[in-house]
Amino acid sequence: MRPTASGQAPPAVREIVGVARQVKGRPDETEDLVQLYVPLAQDVVDDIYLLVRPISGRAEALASSVRLAIARIDKEQLVSVRDVMTLADVASEATARHRFRAVLVTTFAGLALLLAMVGVFGILAYSVQQRVREVGVRRALGATTSDVLRLVAGSGVRMIATGAVIGLALSTVSARLLASMLFGVQPLDPVTFGSVTVVLALTAAVSIVGPAWRAVRVDPAVALRGD
Repeated sequence: MRPTASGQAPPAVREIVGVARQVKGRPDETEDLVQLYVPLAQDVVDDIYLLVRPISGRAEALASSVRLAIARIDKEQLVSVRDVMTLADVASEATARHRFRAVLVTTFAGLALLLAMVGVFGILAYSVQQRVREVGVRRALGATTSDVLRLVAGSGVRMIATGAVIGLALSTVSARLLASMLFGVQPLDPVTFGSVTVVLALTAAVSIVGPAWRAVRVDPAVALRGD
């Protein structure tokens, strides 16, 4: 293509034979772009793509049959079959970046959840240790097992509720920053927020079991004698 007098290449002229809304070439495409179709003679592509659908069995088993069929027709060997991929392989390759991000985020989230469990357990265990004499006095004055459990669980629930409110508020603010890393999920998806809250609540409940069991087993005589 020769440049014009202004030094710029003239615009390419194409005959438009079709217009359509977005045709997804990748599973992670979300932009609503208009697709223009031009004659093949005006947009020559060196590669040829052949789509084969098996009637039964696995798609991978068709590779050898396709190669033999092409070889029977292409006597001069003008066509070479380089890449054979199933639709599952295409989807996996197209979403590899998103899956890597998901695995990375899930790994860090799991570590954060583990640290949260250890932190809640440690704080409650320390709280029970500091209140051994109080628990012993309560038991000596007639406090039942359920009373001690409510005492320990109540402090844990208050701490967890405060952390959940603060965490949800911060998550709502920072959700927009993670929008570019999400696919198929809205930044403020209520199902996701609800599921995470339930998981963290169950995790906190598991963390409370140990300190609560230790408080129930406090012997009043031993607690008062140790003081």
